Amino acid sequence: MNRIVWIAVVTAAVLVPVTAPAQEIDLETAVAFALESNLGIESELAEVRQKKLIADTWWNRFYPSASATVTLGRRNSVSEQSALVPLQDSFDVTTGGFDQVGFRTQEPPQWFMSAGVDLNLVLSMQMVPGISLSRLDYENGLISLAEARAQVERDVSQQFYDLILLKRRIALQEQQIANAEQRYQQAQANFDNGLIDEYNLLSSQVSLENIRPALTGLQTSYQQALLAFKNSIGLPLSADIDPTGEIEPPEITFDTTTVERAVLRQRFDIQQLEKAAQLVREQRRAADLDAQTGRAPYVRFGFNVDPSFGGDPWEDDWFDGDNWSQRSGAFTISIVQPLDAWLPYSRTRNQLSEFDTQLEQNRLNVEQALRGAEISVRGLLLQIRNSSETLRALERNVDLAQRAYDLAEVGYNNGLRDLLEVQTAEVELQDAELNLLEEKKNIMDSLLELEYEMNATLNEIREIQQ
Repeated sequence: MNRIVWIAVVTAAVLVPVTAPAQEIDLETAVAFALESNLGIESELAEVRQKKLIADTWWNRFYPSASATVTLGRRNSVSEQSALVPLQDSFDVTTGGFDQVGFRTQEPPQWFMSAGVDLNLVLSMQMVPGISLSRLDYENGLISLAEARAQVERDVSQQFYDLILLKRRIALQEQQIANAEQRYQQAQANFDNGLIDEYNLLSSQVSLENIRPALTGLQTSYQQALLAFKNSIGLPLSADIDPTGEIEPPEITFDTTTVERAVLRQRFDIQQLEKAAQLVREQRRAADLDAQTGRAPYVRFGFNVDPSFGGDPWEDDWFDGDNWSQRSGAFTISIVQPLDAWLPYSRTRNQLSEFDTQLEQNRLNVEQALRGAEISVRGLLLQIRNSSETLRALERNVDLAQRAYDLAEVGYNNGLRDLLEVQTAEVELQDAELNLLEEKKNIMDSLLELEYEMNATLNEIREIQQ
C-alpha cells in the first residue's frame, strides 16, 4: 500500500466519532502525515515548481521584445494649406454624356492615424550564464525543500518521543497511586483489626491524596502536547489518536575523534552557501557580458513597421490600402561593441569587483560554517557516547531500586517496615525509571539532531565513519 492510500485509511480511522477507541498511530505514520500536510513544505514546493518552470523554459530568452501601437490624434494647430480636389463627372441629359465640371478646394484633415509594430532581439553572450542562473536557482530551491522535509521529520519525531515519555510518566504515576491505594486499604484493614493506630491510617491516606494532583498535571501536559502534535502532522484537533511506540535507542558506536570535512559539506547550510557561490560566479559572468553595461559585443536584430494613414480617419476608408503609406519601417542587424565598460574604474569594473568581494566573503562563510558544524557534530557525538554510558548505569540503578522496593513492600506487609520506608523506596524506583526514560529520550533527540546536522541516516553515518 503506497503512502497516500495508507494516509487516507488512517485519516478515515482517526476521524470517527469520539466514542470509538483512540486510533493508534506510530512514528512512521506520523511522519508521513506531516510530510504530506505541512504548510511549510507546501510553500517550498510551490516555490520549487515556479523555479523549475523558469529553468525548463530557458529558451524563451530568444523571444524578441514585441509591441504594437495604434495612434489616433488631432493636431494642435489647424493647417492653413488646402488642396485642389477634382469634382466628380456630372451627367448631361441633353447630350447623353458626362461633363467635367472642374476642381474644388478641400482643407486637409485635422485628425490623423498611424500604426506601428516593433520587434527587437538582442543576442549576447550574457544568455549563457543567464540559463545557468535559472538552473542553479532551481537546484537551490531543491536544497531548501529537502531541508524543510528534514526539519519536519526531526521535529515530528521529537514531538512523538516527548508524548511517549509523558505517557510513560503518567503510567508510572498511576502505578504509584494504585500502590498507595493498596497500602491505604491494607492500613484500613490493620486499623480495623487494631494492629495500627489512627495516625498511621491517616498518614497513608494523606500520602495517597498528595500524589493525585501530580497525575492531573501530567495528563494536562500530555493533552497540550498532543494538540501541538496533531497540528504538526496536519490532523484535525478533534481527531482522537494515541501515539504508540517505544523509546529504544539503537546500539550504535561513533568515533568522536574524527569528523571528515567532506561529510560536513553535505549539510544543508553548507550546500546552500556553495550554491550561493556558484550563483555569484554566474552573476559576475552575466554582468560582464551584459548587453547594456558589459564589455562583450552583442548582435541586435530589429524590425519595425510604421504605416501612416493619409486620409481623414473619420471619413475615409481605413481598409483602403491606398490611404496608407510607409514612413521609416525597416529590418536592421547591428553589431554593437560597448566601449565605456572598458574604461578603468568604470561602473562595470566596480560591479565586477563587488562580485569578487562577495565570493571572498562566501568562502570565509563556508569555512566558518564548516568549523561550527564540526564543533556541533563533535558535541553531539560526545553527548551520545556519554549518554550511552550513563544509560548502562541507569539500567543497573533501576534493577537495584526495584529490588529495594520489593523488599520494602514485603517488609511493610509483614510489619517489619514502616510506611515512610516503602514510600521512599517507591519514589526512588520511580525516579530511577524516569531517569532511564529521559536519558533514552536524550539519546534519541541527539541521534535525530545528528541525522539532521549531517544530512544522513544513522546507517550512512556509521558507514562513513567506518
